[in-house]
Amino acid sequence: MSTNSEPFSIDIVSDVACPWCYVGKKKLELALQTVGDKIDPQVRWRPFQLSPEIPEAGIDYKEHLTQKFGSLDRLDGAWQRLTQIGKDVGISFQFDAIPKATNTLVLHALVAGLSSLEEQAKLVDLFFAANFTEGKDLTDKEIIWKVAEPVYKDRIKFDAVFADPELKEHIRQEISYYHQNGISGVPYFIVGGKYAVSGAQDTSVFVEVIETVLKERESEKQSQ
Repeated sequence: MSTNSEPFSIDIVSDVACPWCYVGKKKLELALQTVGDKIDPQVRWRPFQLSPEIPEAGIDYKEHLTQKFGSLDRLDGAWQRLTQIGKDVGISFQFDAIPKATNTLVLHALVAGLSSLEEQAKLVDLFFAANFTEGKDLTDKEIIWKVAEPVYKDRIKFDAVFADPELKEHIRQEISYYHQNGISGVPYFIVGGKYAVSGAQDTSVFVEVIETVLKERESEKQSQ
């Protein structure tokens, strides 16, 4: 990356149990490749829970979604559509392999428990892949540890974050803040600290918004 790249904040309100969030992540990454060295992206992952009512032990994945969609036919249709969209951005969705719908509170806490944005982004990616392409049970602490180990490395630190009630309460409060500010669905992107992009939009939309922010910044510099 060029040393002249401009620091550029991108906040992503997301849930690691949300397939559209995974798609949105990939589309943003493609947009950042297109923009190239114009910016130095500072990506911050913000927590959201689509299904906070799920117990810590989880529930059967297909059963949970069938209740939400109303029928297996509608669920299968949604999965087929998402599978094709995933292929287009490099995700091999394996919905039939997912064992449980997960309460993601502890996963968000583990992301927040890491000190750097790069580590947080890496763990988010590992959780997405474990859930949607590897069919791992992310209600099982030992499985979660194996997924997180490449980033956490230290089991003592992992255990401490996993059990930290204050951090979990902080996550709940942050999610509540987003609800209070009108965010009811994810992914939700806040680009350059000023523009919102809701949903897994086309890569071109992200590029256009980033370019808009850069043009406005340049205009502001010239007017000073």
